[in-house]
Amino acid sequence: MLNKEKISVIIPAYNEGSFIAETLDNLRENWIDEIIVVNDGSEDDTSEIIKRYPVKLIDLKKNQGKGKAIWEGIRHSRGDILIIVDADLGSSVREIKKLVQPILNEDFQLVIGILPIRGGGRGFVRKLAEHGLRYYTGKTMKAPLSGQRAFRREVLEYLLPFQEGFALEMGMNIQILKNNLKFTEVECLFEHRVTGKDLGGYLHRWKQFKDILLYLWRVKC
Repeated sequence: MLNKEKISVIIPAYNEGSFIAETLDNLRENWIDEIIVVNDGSEDDTSEIIKRYPVKLIDLKKNQGKGKAIWEGIRHSRGDILIIVDADLGSSVREIKKLVQPILNEDFQLVIGILPIRGGGRGFVRKLAEHGLRYYTGKTMKAPLSGQRAFRREVLEYLLPFQEGFALEMGMNIQILKNNLKFTEVECLFEHRVTGKDLGGYLHRWKQFKDILLYLWRVKC
């Protein structure tokens, strides 16, 4: 990938000791100018594992949430194009090239990765996100909950401040649509931890639902 613009990959990580090594092992791409991993106050060995790799580590002593972790990474980055990906993508992180190509080749300002849908359904959290976007902007997205995104640094002024918790992506989405940013969504074969149908999985989805609902309520007020 020939490109004169600097590209930074930013990875927020919280208790990702079981996954971060495989993800970093698969990010050895010569078109990436820097990789910044933000250890968001992990209580496991995430930080020690990251130190084994030639990446920039930002070690937050306390857990501050994904939004603040990403902002810390951006603040310390120097890229013209910023790519944000989850820490648990493993070998599928190689798919990030699909996120940056439309920016370099088709002049898009922002790209969102569409992950494969498992189970054949859309889920109640995704339905809430879709209805919320349609209500506030009259538009919708194919992957409103996807955290795998790339964008030009210049669009940050429209996206900030980042929302906290699982409202992060929804906050970005509404700003993208309201400000008519030139964006596209591309299918990527990303794979990460799947929340199951056990108690932990339901609690995870309830937290997503609650954060997004509260954010949409704040926007309304």
